[in-house]
Amino acid sequence: MLKKVSTKQKPQQWLYLSAFGMTVFRTRTDAGKLPSLEILAHQAAQDPLHNAANHVKWVRQHMKGSINLLLTDSLYQLLLSDVPDVPDEEIESAIRFKAADLIQYDIEDAALDVIQLPSEAYRGRMKMAFILATKKQPLREWSMALVQKGIRIDTIDVEHTQLRNLAVHLQNFSETGIFHIESTRGRLILNFQGEMVLSRTFDSGLSTLASEGTFQDGELELTQSDNEQDDIQLETLVLEMRRSFDYYESQLGLGAISEVQLLCLPEHLSLSTKLTEKLGMRFSPINISDFMNFTSLDENIEPSQLLGIAGTAFRGALA
Repeated sequence: MLKKVSTKQKPQQWLYLSAFGMTVFRTRTDAGKLPSLEILAHQAAQDPLHNAANHVKWVRQHMKGSINLLLTDSLYQLLLSDVPDVPDEEIESAIRFKAADLIQYDIEDAALDVIQLPSEAYRGRMKMAFILATKKQPLREWSMALVQKGIRIDTIDVEHTQLRNLAVHLQNFSETGIFHIESTRGRLILNFQGEMVLSRTFDSGLSTLASEGTFQDGELELTQSDNEQDDIQLETLVLEMRRSFDYYESQLGLGAISEVQLLCLPEHLSLSTKLTEKLGMRFSPINISDFMNFTSLDENIEPSQLLGIAGTAFRGALA
């Protein structure tokens, strides 16, 4: 008798730590169905990464077994470095030596990971890599506190790689990217053949690109957009983005970017039209519901507030 093969996959559990809160959620990908991401609970907290003992009980209320830990980008550093021309078995120690000059704490206190850039980058003149760095001790404290509650950390991941995952899932070309714009900042990640090769963070966010002012009209107080100020902020952002695209093409030598996916709140998706017109390339607005089920069981937080974690739903599907 033939054994029936299940197309169901075990859900992955996640604990997402930011500077101001914690979110527990789970992702699932089953054959023939849309991937799903379900937020289980969210808790506001000040600097939870460095306060594991105070928060582990809350985590245990919502999950057990094995989990993945996801860090927001303010909790780690993403550093660009050349890769020394040494034998493969010596690269790890050489990278640690490089990282020691780039981080502001003792290298022995650092947890490091390396993302090597494709060989085509920098026109093959040199090998380059991103170094992901954060302090070991807070991660160790979380691991020990969770183990005492019967929870094991399988993987530690970061927001940059999850945005890269989302971009790769949606890409139509080899030279592509994703622009995630939030209230006070924007993050641009450019990929080449599925690998992240450039990351930039801009101070311009939705609050500066859609600023408003109030004025008095008789007895009524009306609100209107400060179009002149909005235009200045938009032009500043466009200039910085153009520099990034020029760097990708001229310094990295990877050709022109063909398409950028725009990730933001639904009410601001019209920004894609403005960026397309000003930068001369397609900015495609991302509608999460088109390709995944993104829901929340916690009435205190909407999925749209956590768009940056959407790429976790595709982590297992991408090499």
